[in-house]
Amino acid sequence: MAGIAAWLRDFFTQNLGYKLVALALALLLWFDVTSDKTAVIDYPVPLSVAVEGEDMIITNDVPREVDIRFSGTGKDLLRLDRDRLAIRKEVRGGENDTLQIDIGVQDVQRPADLNLVPTAVIPNRITVVTDRFIEKTVPLVTTGEVEIGPGRRVAGLEVEPRSVRIRGVTAEIGPIGSLELDLSQIQAGDGSFDERLEIAIPEDLRTLEVSPDSVRIRGRVVAVPPPQAAGDSS
Repeated sequence: MAGIAAWLRDFFTQNLGYKLVALALALLLWFDVTSDKTAVIDYPVPLSVAVEGEDMIITNDVPREVDIRFSGTGKDLLRLDRDRLAIRKEVRGGENDTLQIDIGVQDVQRPADLNLVPTAVIPNRITVVTDRFIEKTVPLVTTGEVEIGPGRRVAGLEVEPRSVRIRGVTAEIGPIGSLELDLSQIQAGDGSFDERLEIAIPEDLRTLEVSPDSVRIRGRVVAVPPPQAAGDSS
């Protein structure tokens, strides 16, 4: 019984969209599978969009499929197979460029032996945002202070390297003039310290890559001499 229950659960939860399409086809053809009467159905077709040009990328979420309205006989509609259908578009965009791409019935690729006519695309227009990958070198700017005990200070602080190479799309990388390095992540006792800090990448910068991705922080913690009392010449 448990196996049957699991099968029923999977049947009604996995790939539900395609099962509904299959059910619609079955109902459509229920009266006469071999009918030569013309019928119409909306069927999901995979969509792939590529952008021309070196180092170019599409940065927004593009639908992976669109619905195509097919017209044909019942026996031909029964032969619809998602794996044998496709729409492939290639666009030419620039840096941080927004394009409106029209999809027509002429873009539907289907087997030659499938005697069906695509009559509509839903949706017939999609938005594509393109951008270009760029690289540049930016300096590291230290913020915060090394965590040390009272009556102490940090001497001879060194950051190596002082700059890093960044790579990403123009919209994200272009405005960056420097990256911050938070020294408050370091806890140091008396004497020398030698730490390695990873460079934090803000979550909203999805394409940013940093090389190297960590830096070396060196220095030493020394005691702060007490202030001399007034009139003390020793």
